[in-house]
Amino acid sequence: MTYPFSALLDAYRRLWPNRSITAETLDEQNSQALLYETIRQELRDEWTHPRVRQSPEVKFYYAVKRVAASDLPNDVKIALIQAYLTVMEQLQTNHT
Repeated sequence: MTYPFSALLDAYRRLWPNRSITAETLDEQNSQALLYETIRQELRDEWTHPRVRQSPEVKFYYAVKRVAASDLPNDVKIALIQAYLTVMEQLQTNHT
């Protein structure tokens, strides 16, 4: 089952409540863009000082671990991990 990106964005907000992500209601296209951009920033560790940044692979590992350990329904976890995979693949493609 596929989930709307607005639902995945809400799930992301539940996992990372301290991140300032807009609370306004967005359409699917804007929800997808915001979710992917937020995940991209997280994987690139852009919110950390440059001297202590970790690689996207390490950040991906920690993110998947956090999603898997969450109390979200399993199908939402899978959909959110798939979003992380999509962004990670984009980062790998752009990096090479």
